[in-house]
Amino acid sequence: MTTEPQAIPLNDDSDYGLCFACGPKNESGLQLTFERQGNQVVTTYQGKAQHQGFPGYVHGAVIAGLLDEVMSRVPVLENRWGMSARLELRFRLPINTNERVTATAEKSGGRGNIINTKAWITLADGRVAVEAKGSYALLAQETLDEMARDFPGLANSWRVGG
Repeated sequence: MTTEPQAIPLNDDSDYGLCFACGPKNESGLQLTFERQGNQVVTTYQGKAQHQGFPGYVHGAVIAGLLDEVMSRVPVLENRWGMSARLELRFRLPINTNERVTATAEKSGGRGNIINTKAWITLADGRVAVEAKGSYALLAQETLDEMARDFPGLANSWRVGG
């Protein structure tokens, strides 16, 4: 009987946890958590007062961070980490800070060391508020090890079977 190696986790439960978008230890951050739904990565988010731009609306930079983070998890579905190389957004509707939204991302292609993704944010009523495209440069294990050198738990979580 053979067992599949453990997949790289979508969420950070390590000794690091300080990422602005997904870090559970970053009280000023978005504290996003992700789940796999087939070939997609999904997260939900509700704005906080400190994430406003115009009064009552989520700042565009926070929206960009939300979409970048959900798209960055798409390579993880293939047990790889990718760093943002390109990000393109199309804002269609404003997002109220008091509304819970859903961000969904999936692979749209790729070539060589790049994975291309697309993502969208859906409002509670089903309308698409923002669409995005992104490209992510896959990172070598040596690069990941160097980034996480002060966080052994994080380094371990970035390895298949870790």
